[in-house]
Amino acid sequence: MRELVRDRDRLEHMVEAITNILEFADGKKQEEIEVDKLRYYGIVKNIEIIGEAAYKLTNAFRCQHTETPWEFIMKMRHVLVHDYYQISPKEVWIVIQDDLHPLREQINHYLSETDWNEWEKNEVVISETAAHKSLIQTARRMKQDGMSIKQISRYTGLGTEEIETL
Repeated sequence: MRELVRDRDRLEHMVEAITNILEFADGKKQEEIEVDKLRYYGIVKNIEIIGEAAYKLTNAFRCQHTETPWEFIMKMRHVLVHDYYQISPKEVWIVIQDDLHPLREQINHYLSETDWNEWEKNEVVISETAAHKSLIQTARRMKQDGMSIKQISRYTGLGTEEIETL
């Protein structure tokens, strides 16, 4: 199983992508960015990364930090990826000029002000509890369908003693 990427990591990815965009756009005019396809699509890709990282944040984190327009950020990524033919270079420029600096400030504030040991401990408990409940439900259905305890254990990773009690 892959290691869980946590909220703190996602926020750090967002800061890195913002830094990349600001470096790519530094000292450039909108027209210069538009004609430099490599630079332009590097910026677009990093905006996508910001949106994907926002999407991958836990709902609990997003709900606790409502001053950030998470839905807008995620929708922007969706448009860039799925409606790529409708990308407006003017909108990309507006994001660079108006949105990235305040977003970076908010994220840096979250990174510095959050007690990450406490947050991640709670996040792990929440995710493990939800995942465990899902595995129990799956094991219960498998048992009702006549699968052996050994098979259920192999598929779900649950212990045989726990499955026997279902």
